[in-house]
Amino acid sequence: MDNPFAGQDINIDEGFRERIEAVVQLREGRSASAVHQPFRRNIDIWFFAIMIAVQKGLKPTGPKGKTYKAAEGVVLGSDPWRPTALTLLAIAERDDVSVIDSPAEMMRIANAYAHAGLPEVFAMLDGRGEDTALDYLCDEVESLVS
Repeated sequence: MDNPFAGQDINIDEGFRERIEAVVQLREGRSASAVHQPFRRNIDIWFFAIMIAVQKGLKPTGPKGKTYKAAEGVVLGSDPWRPTALTLLAIAERDDVSVIDSPAEMMRIANAYAHAGLPEVFAMLDGRGEDTALDYLCDEVESLVS
């Protein structure tokens, strides 16, 4: 499947920016630490938040204020399964296959799920105690899928 999101932006509520920057590896090399910063790119935490929102049955919500462009939709093509997953999510949300004709609407749906899931991701991280961010998120994911 081609990436219908290539011309779309991944927009995240400005209020989430600091929290996201704390868990995304902004540097490469020795200063990047997957143990403490478990997400390699903004797109990874954004997509993880979508998966958490879907898994927990959260209602998609729009941003509460000003947004910033966290990534361009073209990055979704770096993992070819992501556009397919987001397309299927949009079809399920709209219960109408014609939504695939509107990449902007599909991205709006994806962004809304991400906004619903991000507070859950932050709550997971806040509740980790002495565990590293990576260990705790792995444990949380395991509990969600078992």
